[in-house]
Amino acid sequence: MFNKNTIQILRDLIKDEHVTDLCFSSQHLAFDRGHGMEELRSFCFPEDELKLWVLSELAKAQKTYDAKAPYCDVSLTHFEGTDIPIRMHVLFPPLHRNGILVSLRCLKKNNANAAWRKDPLYSKLSTIVQNKETVLISGGTGAGKTSLMVALLEDIPSYERILALEDTPELRPEHPQFFALSSRGTNSDGYGEVTLRALLKQTLRMRPDRIVLGECRGEEVLDLLQSLNTGHRGTLATLHANSPREALKRIEILAALGAPQLPTSLVHELVVLGVQWIAQVERTPQGRRVSDLSQIAGREGTAILLRSVKS
Repeated sequence: MFNKNTIQILRDLIKDEHVTDLCFSSQHLAFDRGHGMEELRSFCFPEDELKLWVLSELAKAQKTYDAKAPYCDVSLTHFEGTDIPIRMHVLFPPLHRNGILVSLRCLKKNNANAAWRKDPLYSKLSTIVQNKETVLISGGTGAGKTSLMVALLEDIPSYERILALEDTPELRPEHPQFFALSSRGTNSDGYGEVTLRALLKQTLRMRPDRIVLGECRGEEVLDLLQSLNTGHRGTLATLHANSPREALKRIEILAALGAPQLPTSLVHELVVLGVQWIAQVERTPQGRRVSDLSQIAGREGTAILLRSVKS
């Protein structure tokens, strides 16, 4: 049905231990080996074949294409011909004027987790996590937030029960008590949605030792802050921000989505009492690294105090 050479190109790139992402359309393919996007010339996946392939992959994940929402985000247990899990995002026309646009994130067990353990600040960070202090992992897209979190989760004692909440499953630590819960969007009739906020409320009734939030992105942040102040210690969460200070501002904004009438001073109080550390990660030409590890050291007036620590 599909050009075997095209599928083999994708398969070979996905099996490359250094490749983390592939982005392609019918006439263009780029991949990331950790040093930015590289283009593969002479790539061709005819649009009609690409659409058939995408729909067949969506069917494997029991998803369908809905013209009302011309995009889809799914997790695949493996890419065909490999045992490598994939997160696939598809954008359909007319949102992309030049046809279907596919983005693949390879969720392979590669050297990324082990590389973090060589970071000068990793030992300090791992000790913090094992001491059940709450850590926010902040950074840009592709900075390594997820792989750092996986490495830290694998350091947690095996007798602790970890419940992770994600929109799209990505976390796969080797831990015997790790359980991943996924949110769900609405069906074609507009029903059946299960949000991260709803999942978090269920998690609190499931005897967690640790609650993990794959990414802070909505009103569930307010519920998370409240849970941190009611005995649920040792939480890990990631969010997109360019610095620890910006991460705090983003948390404040997201919390306001859950309760716009809540005073900013109260949000600051919840953060100071519930969160102990912010780990800032970045991507450099030499690789990914923890660029800053800041401790939340209380409040002074309307400002949250941050204290940067060294290895």
